[in-house]
Amino acid sequence: MTATDHRTFIKEYTRALREGDAAVFAGAGVSRAAGYVDWKQLLREIAQDLELDVDRESDLVALAQYHVNHRSGRDRINQLLIDEFLEDVELTATHRLIATLPLNTVWTTNYDDLIEKAFEDAGKRTDVKRRKEDFATTRRRTDTTVYKMHGDRTFPSDAVLTKEDYETYNTQREVFTVTLKADLAKRTFLFLGFSFADPNVLYLLGRVKQLLEANSRKHYCILKAPTPGESPDGDYDCKRFAHWLTDLRRYNIQPVIVDKYEDIPALLSELNRRSHLRDVFISGSAADYLPLGEAGFRDLCHGLGRELIKHGFNIISGYGLGVGDSVIVGAMQSLRRNDDERLQLWPFPQHVPAGTDLATFWRQYRERMIDDAGICIVLSGNKREEGGIVPARGVLQEVEIAQNQGKVIIPVGATGHVAKQIWDDAKVSPQKYFGGTDVSAFFEAIGDSTATPDALTRSIIEMIKLFDT
Repeated sequence: MTATDHRTFIKEYTRALREGDAAVFAGAGVSRAAGYVDWKQLLREIAQDLELDVDRESDLVALAQYHVNHRSGRDRINQLLIDEFLEDVELTATHRLIATLPLNTVWTTNYDDLIEKAFEDAGKRTDVKRRKEDFATTRRRTDTTVYKMHGDRTFPSDAVLTKEDYETYNTQREVFTVTLKADLAKRTFLFLGFSFADPNVLYLLGRVKQLLEANSRKHYCILKAPTPGESPDGDYDCKRFAHWLTDLRRYNIQPVIVDKYEDIPALLSELNRRSHLRDVFISGSAADYLPLGEAGFRDLCHGLGRELIKHGFNIISGYGLGVGDSVIVGAMQSLRRNDDERLQLWPFPQHVPAGTDLATFWRQYRERMIDDAGICIVLSGNKREEGGIVPARGVLQEVEIAQNQGKVIIPVGATGHVAKQIWDDAKVSPQKYFGGTDVSAFFEAIGDSTATPDALTRSIIEMIKLFDT
């Protein structure tokens, strides 16, 4: 089976992310990179108790069942789950990048809670389903539902570990099966952290096969291909891997091959970047409206808010002085109703808890605000201090944060002040702000302070479209 090339995968999965139809299924490899044990490590002592060699066992689920049979109970294996997955480990780049994607559904077979922590760290609310009882209630205003398909360390006696657990799954955890079937039909899944040597994979794929309907959606799985010589069985693994890729076709799963596991964060970063290219953060403030004048500057902000929404872009605004209110008025002209997904407002709090450094708080606030944007538009950027008009340090900081996060930055030089300063730098170093995209057709136009507000708006919108391809 020919693997899907990275360009095609990114384009198609980005479309699913933007349409709200994407899901991620995280396997053991995602958590293994954080330092948690894999199945072989978890069951090594258990195998020794049975006088078996875990490295010679191909069915580790059956091995767990042998242990339960031998002890007439699963008390020790429950304790192992508690002991091994209570270790305090750091989130990996993969966990954090998953949490940056616009996902409302995540499935996992992992017993740890790193997925949930990653979403919480990203400022997102999760509703976690560990047991069938959890389906009876729904946490309100959640961003993402996390389905722990095999339970987790919180309720070790309910975790799916043994052969009997798998055999009785549809009876004991039927609600998970029903929900997964519906998600496989209506969402495009990205499987991460799975390998053909993973003992869960055969059981998981078998369940997926049972749940798939005819003409079901296409799904993707990022896999590292084995290479000859990397292990004693490397040559054999390469041959077997080729057959396994062909077999994935039966599950409508398209493989996406990487040379090394370290390539996966780069793919996720690109998905994050592309999926947010329709999310536009508007940075700016204006106490002095020159060179456009107050009427011209406000007309530009009105038109920008109106046209961004009209062309299908979403707006994120920190409600900057002289900018935010005008952008909002324009946006509401194109919105049929108040929609906090299309228009996100982040007004800056002026009072913070005692002992909190305001500058540190505001920077962290800006980082979270900009995190979900793909493009940053810079307008004006000045404030009034004793002695006159000065550059707005907050706007400069927002540009710095956007650069650190790899955002596209569009400085509207025609509005002067910080925006003109950034525009001048972008003229000399376009790669720094626009990557490899050629913006020459519109760059000079957004720096022309004699242009009309409507002409500036058109140029900005057309320039943004260059990145959304």
